[in-house]
Amino acid sequence: MRDGVGPVVENTAASRFEMAFPGGLAFASFRRDGDRLIVTHTEVPAAFGGQGLGSLLVEGLFENARARGLRIVPACSFVADWARRHPNFADVLAR
Repeated sequence: MRDGVGPVVENTAASRFEMAFPGGLAFASFRRDGDRLIVTHTEVPAAFGGQGLGSLLVEGLFENARARGLRIVPACSFVADWARRHPNFADVLAR
């Protein structure tokens, strides 16, 4: 984890996973369907784009889901692309 970047935590009230970092907050919005998390949108403030924060967010989301026995449906193109590049998390994807 990078210096100053917080852990990825679920904000149940907002239906999203969040990751704080110096100067901002990144998040991934989702809908829950049983044991599936349908991830519909990820967002990193534009001023912080291209620094790998989105990847850290999605990795934390996948790790959280794996630890809780949940499966992810990547309805967001960023999450789908990340999942394709990280086959070590294929077990977390919904079938």
